[in-house]
Amino acid sequence: MKLPVLFQRSSSRQRELKQYLKSHWGIKASDISWYERALRHKSIIGAGKFCHGDCNERLELLGDAVLDTVVTEVLFYRFPDANEGTLTKVRSRIVNRQTLGEIGLRANLDSVIEARIGAEDSKDKIVGNALEAWLGAIYLDKGFEASKKCVETYLLHRYLNLEEVINNPSDYKSQMIEWAQQKKINFEFRTVANMDDPNSFICDIYIDGKKVASSNQRSKKRAEKDAAKHACDALGLSKNVEA
Repeated sequence: MKLPVLFQRSSSRQRELKQYLKSHWGIKASDISWYERALRHKSIIGAGKFCHGDCNERLELLGDAVLDTVVTEVLFYRFPDANEGTLTKVRSRIVNRQTLGEIGLRANLDSVIEARIGAEDSKDKIVGNALEAWLGAIYLDKGFEASKKCVETYLLHRYLNLEEVINNPSDYKSQMIEWAQQKKINFEFRTVANMDDPNSFICDIYIDGKKVASSNQRSKKRAEKDAAKHACDALGLSKNVEA
């Protein structure tokens, strides 16, 4: 006889996620299935066990909205005299894909993600997307106030140096990200391993589907930084970046 959900035993995966959720985010799960889905990347779909609706893309959209709302409110009260442009600029330093990926890694989110990461996949991107989905899961499981507390207490303070993000001058990559987000322009960093040289990476930057800059460097971060510099030069943004 099938037991009611309340009396079913947790799987080892569920126990792992419950422990991670409590130790890293201060949350006791009510419905662990949301968190299982939040950490299930689309790369594992199609093996017969899961369908597309089982991956984390829908939760990612929800978590993105939660994160934007909470970060905007925090900055709204933190800078009562700042105009919309200034608040948008500071917020973009926090909610961009690079920063979210770094936060997810500091929170050890990569250790509990279900994904098949290929040579062309960006670990930072997968982790950053999963972080947003994770916040979406917290919102659905525990409500807005709990997800807000997680963002304020853990994401913005335990896993991110908020003061450093606010006060640090822009580098080329963050300057370009801030510009694109302020202008509401679609942009993308496409960073892949160089097939002709396994010890290097190629980064192409696209704005509204058009490639505007490219770089080939010995590390992924250096390739992205150098490509961002070329993009800033092309867009006339370099004068706003402190050397």
